[in-house]
Amino acid sequence: MAVTFRYLGWTAFEITLEDGRRIILDPMLAGRPEEDVPPSPCKLEEFDGVDVVMITHVAADHVGQAFDILKRSKARLVCDMSTRFKALAAGISPDRILFMVSGVRFQLDGLFVKALPAHHLSFSQLGENSFINSQPLSYLITTPGGVRIFFGGDTSISKDHQLFGELYKPHVAVLGVGGVNVLGQSFTELYPDEAALVAKWLGVKVAFPMHYRFDEGTQFARELKKRAPRAKAVLLKPGEAYRFTLDRAKSASRRRPAAKRR
Repeated sequence: MAVTFRYLGWTAFEITLEDGRRIILDPMLAGRPEEDVPPSPCKLEEFDGVDVVMITHVAADHVGQAFDILKRSKARLVCDMSTRFKALAAGISPDRILFMVSGVRFQLDGLFVKALPAHHLSFSQLGENSFINSQPLSYLITTPGGVRIFFGGDTSISKDHQLFGELYKPHVAVLGVGGVNVLGQSFTELYPDEAALVAKWLGVKVAFPMHYRFDEGTQFARELKKRAPRAKAVLLKPGEAYRFTLDRAKSASRRRPAAKRR
């Protein structure tokens, strides 16, 4: 059975598991014009039936519309500590929030989520004169069918990624390869050549680039082909989806527009 990855734009992905459950990660849907982040073509109401919302850190371009989705659904929130405080302030019930630090692993009916350290910053304002920060995260997601997914969030390159490859052996990686506009320059944590090296260290079969505004996705695909020719770079446009199966010989994985969710 296949796991379906749908790119929603910028940092946001929807993963549909083998059993039909849906995860949405870092759901920036509205866009941020001041940072040249475009809006997603996907509408908020498409996620009323989502089961899990996952946030890597509290930056606005990653939290996005998470709290709106949670208010419209019965989903549970998996997040860092700073996002937990923002969620509580937004009225999300604490019994729906699984907050994490690196090393922690939760099990949700056969779905395993492990938090891993990301080399970044998780920082936000909470109230008029209060600020919060906590550890930013990457996630290792293991589906009920055994597909292991590394979702990087915002992270810079580290030898930790080589260790993650040795320990956890992910099949799929989702990696940022570009950045937002800050004072006319790109605020980039992981450049395309670095992301290709991370994918090589992780040992993945498929890698999706995200978090870019220009041609960094194409640069990443070119670098990945040089550094890890057995890995496949999949560049999706917002709204497109890709089906992944563990059996590559039988997999008919291909890019295709996804049907709208109701």
